[in-house]
Amino acid sequence: MAILNSNPEILLRKRKNADRKRIEKQEQAHEKLLKQKRQRKTQQKNKFIRAETLVSNNKSNALEKKRIRNLTKKQQQEQADSVSQSKEDDDDENKLLFIIRIPNHTKGLRIPNKASKILNVLKLTQTNTGVFVKATPTTFSLLNLIAPYIIVGKPSLASIRKLFQKRACILTQVQEDDEEIPVKKIIKLDNNQLVEDQFGEDLGLICIEDLIYELTNLSDNFVSITNWLLPFKLNPPINGWGPQAKLAKLIYKNDETLKPVISLSQDFKLSEVEDIDKIIDQQN
Repeated sequence: MAILNSNPEILLRKRKNADRKRIEKQEQAHEKLLKQKRQRKTQQKNKFIRAETLVSNNKSNALEKKRIRNLTKKQQQEQADSVSQSKEDDDDENKLLFIIRIPNHTKGLRIPNKASKILNVLKLTQTNTGVFVKATPTTFSLLNLIAPYIIVGKPSLASIRKLFQKRACILTQVQEDDEEIPVKKIIKLDNNQLVEDQFGEDLGLICIEDLIYELTNLSDNFVSITNWLLPFKLNPPINGWGPQAKLAKLIYKNDETLKPVISLSQDFKLSEVEDIDKIIDQQN
């Protein structure tokens, strides 16, 4: 026996109209994005670029490619002598690092493919974002390749708590009233219930403090927690990253703690910031 639809005709019409309007809005938004992309392309084509800028950009790109080639050669040589190198790398293990993405040191620089892939894996595609990383010999070899684009340091427990209190966000599915299908949305991690729903049954974590404890102790759940968390979005420094800020840092002798040293030599090593807590406080 066929089941009749008990909903009134007015309600069915309202639902049809709501669906039609929603689809129209989505199409309009898509068309708007395409139009903006076309306008950007035309603006870039018509934009006047000085010859000095083209030469400078080309030279900086060539130097960056050369630096990565030298580093990859050095790492391949070190892999051959892995037995002797392992003793030196033991001191770098069992350490939590916080990585902050900074703007490119040259405005027109194109990041090489190797470095861009590492930044994508670390989810550091935007400037002034930070992630937690476990220090291992493998991670240090990868961080050397992206050293000009990041600041690395060992954060204190107080700084980690501040980051979670102010900047921790996750991507979750939220059921909205207008939509039948759940929509992915970025929400702030300010509720212990979210942690319990995600890790309560599998890992036994029930609050944000448990996440902080697992990260600081570099437990086996480190990867699953960092994958669940979105990168911490920080504020840019008050002085910015421009030439005036660089001059101010030189005057106050803080240039070494805020900007990594760029080198093209094969023995280049990643320079860690001693006082990363100060930088986190400035940008938090």
